[in-house]
Amino acid sequence: MWTAARLWPVYLLGALCACSAPVPRVPPVSPEGSTPAGPFVPEARALFEGCTSVPDSAESRTYRCGDVSVWLTEVETGSLADVLTQARERITARFGREDVVEVSGELPLAGSSWPSTRFAVCRGADGGASTEGECRAGGYSSAVTVQAGRLRGLGCVARGNARPLLARCLELLEYVASRGNPEGDVLGAEALLVPPRLPWRSLAVPQGCQLAASTTRAGRIRCGDSSFAWNVYVPARTDVTARWRDQGVAELAEALPGSGPVEEVPCRLEGQPARCSRFTAPTARGPLVVWAAATEWEDRALYASCSFPQSEAPFPAACNGAFSLP
Repeated sequence: MWTAARLWPVYLLGALCACSAPVPRVPPVSPEGSTPAGPFVPEARALFEGCTSVPDSAESRTYRCGDVSVWLTEVETGSLADVLTQARERITARFGREDVVEVSGELPLAGSSWPSTRFAVCRGADGGASTEGECRAGGYSSAVTVQAGRLRGLGCVARGNARPLLARCLELLEYVASRGNPEGDVLGAEALLVPPRLPWRSLAVPQGCQLAASTTRAGRIRCGDSSFAWNVYVPARTDVTARWRDQGVAELAEALPGSGPVEEVPCRLEGQPARCSRFTAPTARGPLVVWAAATEWEDRALYASCSFPQSEAPFPAACNGAFSLP
């Protein structure tokens, strides 16, 4: 599922002050030269063209590629069986257990065979096999061992359980199993850039909130039901900015069942005049409001989104003052 926030490259300008933040132990990947194919390293661009990145957490990314979504999670400790169980639980958490059919086996990934499951989400799953046309989704989950004893949980969901999309799943899984994050950044808490920054200012992580991602590519702050995500890339290209904005808003709306119509309203993003996309979605705790916009500043482009309960309007602390009304 496409999480709802969007993930594009985050550009950090200047060094972080050594007196206020630890020096990152992992060198950041340069966001220079981003293309319409996405913020991916050169060897991944052809395979991941048209995909967008969602930072689930400091250790996990989801890549949404049209009707296919693939994810990977880096794990430092545990067993392959535990990591595979966690990957399978992502499927049942999304689709429910009643309609998920699983078959255990192995997948040839990264030059070896690894424990995996093939799943399908179909009506009447408890009554046996269903035809492809009756299925909402299908795909795979797996777990592999990588260097230094780290483990990597993997999964891919294909809409409709269609065979061409399942083949695409296997291609994407092979890449992330063998090479990891196609954006190039190392995943893990040790790779977070702290404090998080936009090129022109530092951002705050309010008390009780979680810094889910903070790299040269993407950033996300979670505060309970509120979430603020930002992405910056260089050089700014108007066509790329518009494409990522429109695609990001569409994915946000799709990831929130029951979302209302998207309104286009004037706003300010980081003090710059912008066109904001705004919509609401129902939740068990009341309406969720989503704002998203993009703007360009000198040679940089910024895409940001903020979602929060309607009761916290106009904008909660998680948004860091990025959005404002004209």
